[in-house]
Amino acid sequence: MTDLVVIAGASSEIGRAIAVSFAGRGMHVRLWGRDVARLDAAASACMDAGAESAQPTVVDVRDGAALHAAADGVLKEGGRLTAVVWAAGVFQWGRFDTVDESLMNDVLSTTFTAAATTARLFLPALVAHAPSTFVFVGSGAGRQAYPDNAAYVAAKHGLRGLAEALHLDVCDEGVTVSVISAGLVNAGAGSLAPAARTHASALLRPEDIARAVEFVVDSPANVCPTEIVLRPATRHA
Repeated sequence: MTDLVVIAGASSEIGRAIAVSFAGRGMHVRLWGRDVARLDAAASACMDAGAESAQPTVVDVRDGAALHAAADGVLKEGGRLTAVVWAAGVFQWGRFDTVDESLMNDVLSTTFTAAATTARLFLPALVAHAPSTFVFVGSGAGRQAYPDNAAYVAAKHGLRGLAEALHLDVCDEGVTVSVISAGLVNAGAGSLAPAARTHASALLRPEDIARAVEFVVDSPANVCPTEIVLRPATRHA
């Protein structure tokens, strides 16, 4: 039986780094994202890294029907679902009462609601194929609030709470559920932050998140790292 890994948000820099990390283990990786070119590039990088197979699937996780179809496609393969990593998310700047409502809803649905739906769709298979892992890529915004990004803060707080609750639901059935609460990463929206312009080399890198995911996956059966907090090693970032 083939070992399958699903990475949602694989077209992001963080998602790609996580996918390549699994590929280096000779896994069959399934890559979800919205950007066709970036997904194809991630799939090529995974094959170069040693993946048994790397299948990109264009899916808008805000679309419930598309999300169910993508999950069904993985489950119908009949392989052993070893791990699912949620690395999808979007960001929005602005005071809450002034931001565009549709963009606010995009942040909430992409970063939290779709993550919860995906967990619900895959948990039965993860239980059936235990030991297995579900990892949410969270944020420092899941542990404290920041101005001008209330929807993102709310979504990441929700993601952290969801991970804690799911751990309690399935920890006795051999499924590890964890959240990686990462500080500022020099990728995606993080690369637009002031610290990225002044202290870019001090920020976290996508590969740092991938190593944290590896730590969760490699933890022995008697250990569940329910949350890993990563911060840049300087107060300037």
